[in-house]
Amino acid sequence: MSKPRPDAKLLNLPEEAQAQIAELLLSGMPYHAVLPVIKEQFGVQTSMGALSNFWQTVCEPALLARRRRAVSTADEVAAEAAATPGRFDAATIDSLKQRAFELSIQPQANPRDVKQIFALVLKARDQDLQQQSLKLDVQKFQFDAAAAVLKNADLVRQIAGSSATEAEKTEKLGQAIFGEEWAT
Repeated sequence: MSKPRPDAKLLNLPEEAQAQIAELLLSGMPYHAVLPVIKEQFGVQTSMGALSNFWQTVCEPALLARRRRAVSTADEVAAEAAATPGRFDAATIDSLKQRAFELSIQPQANPRDVKQIFALVLKARDQDLQQQSLKLDVQKFQFDAAAAVLKNADLVRQIAGSSATEAEKTEKLGQAIFGEEWAT
């Protein structure tokens, strides 16, 4: 970027001050509300035209960069979601949680955006809980099945030693161990 004109007060402020002004504008604060903040915080009396020039010079490139990052992030999330439908990986969940936190502490955040991001975080958490519950159900089933086989060890040996086909043996063993709950 070329050196700003000497009379471009806002563009000649230190980078930190420019970043603060840009953040105010990018957060949605209107020009007329930003002008008194600039005067109070930085001691600079400026105009709407100068603020408009500042927007074009500083804020537009920053906004475009943010949008590129957002598109890139959205593409990555979409690719991950396509690769594993209905399941997000841990890094994506951490990123969503971070974004939810950032939105929740931003006074100008759109409530709809906050709601949507928290809904995604909660959905991911529900999926984790469902997966853990399923894992526990499988472990309980395996333990109960092993206990039932052990309890009926003599019957298992008798059925296994019979001349029935594998399917018939499995059916008899299932009925013997699981009773009425055995589904064929």
